[in-house]
Amino acid sequence: MDNKQTSEQTAPGLARGGTSSPSLRTYRYQGVPKVDPAAARAKELLGLLVEQRKTIALRSSRLRALTAALHDRVAQAICDGVKVAAIAQVSGMPPTAVRTTARARDDLLPSGQSRMEHLHHIASLANELAATQDARMAVEQKRIEVLASARKSRILDDYQLACASGLKHEEIRKMTRGKCSRAA
Repeated sequence: MDNKQTSEQTAPGLARGGTSSPSLRTYRYQGVPKVDPAAARAKELLGLLVEQRKTIALRSSRLRALTAALHDRVAQAICDGVKVAAIAQVSGMPPTAVRTTARARDDLLPSGQSRMEHLHHIASLANELAATQDARMAVEQKRIEVLASARKSRILDDYQLACASGLKHEEIRKMTRGKCSRAA
């Protein structure tokens, strides 16, 4: 029996530390156990939730950085004499928010950039900020769908879902309420 695919031959006495004749051999099973479909689905859902949690964290970090850059640019534009109404129109911020942002950074000196340069930079930052917010909202919506599907299938409990998603189990219940009956 020298078939390497189906068996491996060992001497039982040698495996136990003793000496034995090489003619005594045993069979060791080398097959692969069958994977439980529920366990495989649970592992897949947990991996997906962890990946979504990381993506949301990265997008949130990018949003904070873009918001800070936009506020710095708005304050510098106000310092250089650009009108509040023009900045509000280009950035999509309310005029009161533009004024508050400018007052928060009162230690700026004039940069010498033109009005159009300031408005162009503010518009590009505002567009990038909106795109990043939309991307984060899409991932959050997908996370809610995954959570609802996992709760409906009852493969994982709320505490396992909370651990993988970074949310509290009460939040998961609130977010998926009403979606569990519609989720596939």
